[in-house]
Order: sequence, then C-alpha cells, then structure tokens
Amino acid sequence: MEVSDVPDVSPVDDVPNKLEASDIIDFIIVYGKESSKVQRPADSTIMQLKLEIEKKLSIPVSNQKLLTGGKALKDDTATLKAVGIKKGSKIMLLGSSSAVVEAVVPQASNSADSSKWDAAEPTEHISKQKQHAKVLEKGVPEDAIPGVKEKQIPLSDDITSIPALLNSQGAKVRLTFKEELQQIWIASATTTQKVPLSSISKIEGFPIEGKEEYSIVVLYLGSGESSRYWLYYFPSQHVASLKIRILGISSLL
Repeated sequence: MEVSDVPDVSPVDDVPNKLEASDIIDFIIVYGKESSKVQRPADSTIMQLKLEIEKKLSIPVSNQKLLTGGKALKDDTATLKAVGIKKGSKIMLLGSSSAVVEAVVPQASNSADSSKWDAAEPTEHISKQKQHAKVLEKGVPEDAIPGVKEKQIPLSDDITSIPALLNSQGAKVRLTFKEELQQIWIASATTTQKVPLSSISKIEGFPIEGKEEYSIVVLYLGSGESSRYWLYYFPSQHVASLKIRILGISSLL
C-alpha cells in the first residue's frame, strides 16, 4: 500500500530535540484506503497518539478505534513500545469525524428523496429486472436487520458485520468487515469470499420498489458485468455508511 498525502499526524512540538534516534518510532497509520507516515517517541502513550489524531484529522478520541496485528489497542495508558509498535509497524484507524458524518450522513433526515444516496435509476426499475426479481421473490430473510427508508443512519464502528443478506444465487450470506486485513468477507453456509478493499472501485445502492427500507447493493470489483457482486435486502439506512466504511467519505461527494 502506497503512502498517500493524508494529513501527517506526526507531532511537531511535543518530541524533545534531545531524544536519540533510537527513542523515536517510525510507523504507519492506515485509515480506509489511505495511509500516513508517523513518528512518535517510543514511550508516548496510546492516548497521546489518539489526541494527536484528533488534532490533525478531527476524529474525536471517543470515535477512534486503533488496531495492530489484528488486535485492538484498548489500554490508553500503554506506551507504543509496550504494545509492540516498532519501526514499520502499521496501526489501523477506524472512526469518522463527527462533523463529516453529520454533514454527509444526516441521522434524522425527513427528506423523501432517498435516491440522494443511491445510483440513478435505469428506465426499468432494477427490482423488476429478471435477474434481480428472481432473488427478491424469496423475500426478506427472517433475521435481517430492520430496514429504514428515506433516512441515512451512521453505521457504528462496533458493528462488524451485516447478516442475513442474499447473493445473486439467492443464498443467505453475511458481510463482515475485516479492517485489520483491509478486506470484507462475504460468507455463505458453505463458502467465504475474501474481497480486498483495494479491489472495490465503486458501490451503488438501489432501493427495492415497494420495500424501500431495503436496497439492492452492487460492489464493482473490476470492469464488466461478471465482476459485479450483488447483495439483496441490504438495510437502506446504512448504504451511505457502507460506502464510507469501504471507499471513504469521498465516495459520497
């Protein structure tokens, strides 16, 4: 993963000039598809890092979740050295700026224009197209997340999966976010497809006609119809959050 021009969260004035080079750790923070080089004293704490992230990226400490090696960094008093951060380590950052989420994903919008967050409709409603209608005939899975129409509601960072979706064969699947691996897993009763986030170029959602609280969602994994992965009965209120979680906030702008 190449390091992009994400705002550098390295401290400028809180690293004493007298520190030896061996006391400074160069590591990388990965946020969505972007990453940033960081320098911190080895004895600085997780909380100090979170405060610097809040300062530089406007993500409140309360909204942040840091992971390394697949494990969450839960002890804010622990030092970087104590939790095993060393030169070249990667820390995954989960969380969104409150201001951005409130501006882009209104929590209590009464707008009737649900298509604001979704793709433009083709001439024939997608729900009526044969390939999709056949799957939709199966109905909403009993254990599906309740859908909400005409609203977009942020998907909490502690929600790691969306259960009871249907794939294009009509089989029930679970979508699981694996941020520490930079993947999503789509698992049925018999198989699990592991999809790198970097392979997803676009996401579209289409509210289902007559049942707008649920949507048909399509993940673009490449060019051509065969590279599209279809998910059915995705809760409509979380379509925008899905895009943010996988593609970043720019996917809605």
